[in-house]
Amino acid sequence: MRKSIFVSAIWLLPTVLVIIESFIFLPRALRTNSFITYFVTFWSVRAVLAPLIILYTIKTWVDYNRTIRFFLVHLLGFLLFSVLFWVAAYFLLQDTLYRNWLFGFDNEGSKLAVFGLIVDNSLSINIIVYVSTVAFYYIWEFFRRNTEANQKAAALERSLLTSRLELLKGQLNTHFLFNTLHTISSLVIRNKGEEANNILLKLGELLRFALMDNKEQLIPLEKEIEILQLYLDIQQTRFNNRLDIKIHYAPELNNVLVPPLLFQPLVENAIKYAVEPFKETGKIGIIVKKVNDMISVMITDNGQTPFETINFNTGIGLQNTKERLEQLFGKNQSFSIRPNQPAGTMINFFLPLQLKTK
Repeated sequence: MRKSIFVSAIWLLPTVLVIIESFIFLPRALRTNSFITYFVTFWSVRAVLAPLIILYTIKTWVDYNRTIRFFLVHLLGFLLFSVLFWVAAYFLLQDTLYRNWLFGFDNEGSKLAVFGLIVDNSLSINIIVYVSTVAFYYIWEFFRRNTEANQKAAALERSLLTSRLELLKGQLNTHFLFNTLHTISSLVIRNKGEEANNILLKLGELLRFALMDNKEQLIPLEKEIEILQLYLDIQQTRFNNRLDIKIHYAPELNNVLVPPLLFQPLVENAIKYAVEPFKETGKIGIIVKKVNDMISVMITDNGQTPFETINFNTGIGLQNTKERLEQLFGKNQSFSIRPNQPAGTMINFFLPLQLKTK
């Protein structure tokens, strides 16, 4: 409907221009000139019939790469359009043209000659109108289909991204759950029921977030630290004085958006290599700060395991974290692992600075 109105408006424009021109440049006595009526009628009929060209093109749609069929279909369409135009123009203009000396007719002129004049004077313009209208619709349809295809591709990409991220988060949560249940089992075996119950309560809070509340791809840093603290409380129960964790970040970063459950697998990796194998206190530091238009997150440990002997490609949580960052931010993020000084490992990654909107 919108296309038909637009096309009709285009072919009605010459009529409007002629009327405006006649009122501006012609004396009042000449404004009823037969040539003006003739010209206005021609373009008005074309404007009325133009939507039929659109309708015919839709009903007989032929891909433009099928050259012969396309040519034959629209040759027939042009003939139908022209016949309708000629008949309509004849009935509207026969009294104006018949025996009108301005158009070369005298008392001897026939109505057949009037019809011939209409055909002769309109054929070339009708070709332009028909071809232009069909071309307009094909261009319109090309951009519409291209836009629709891009929208579907974008929707599919978003759907695949969401599915991929949910899969990665599901793997992360399962891995964490198994480790925590193993800790609870160890406490129960050692008759530490109160500590086991405390861990179960913390675990319940974590599971509620992971399975029910965790619906967003990005959450405020303040919430992420809160979830991390639940995990750290569980681990603190297990390791007591052997685990020393320091978290540093400025309060103004509370509303910075980060992926949920981002820190936990990285801290878990640090515990695995810096605390669990040794009797000495394992120190883990987490520093979050703003660097230009990025957020820098640095996680360090003082583990005694030689850096070159650690296979970082085997850890599910570590690999999932890297993949989640790539899926969410693409090339707008970086992730690195290198030796810490004087001992241990340093994980550092940069994320685009995004703030929670109110």
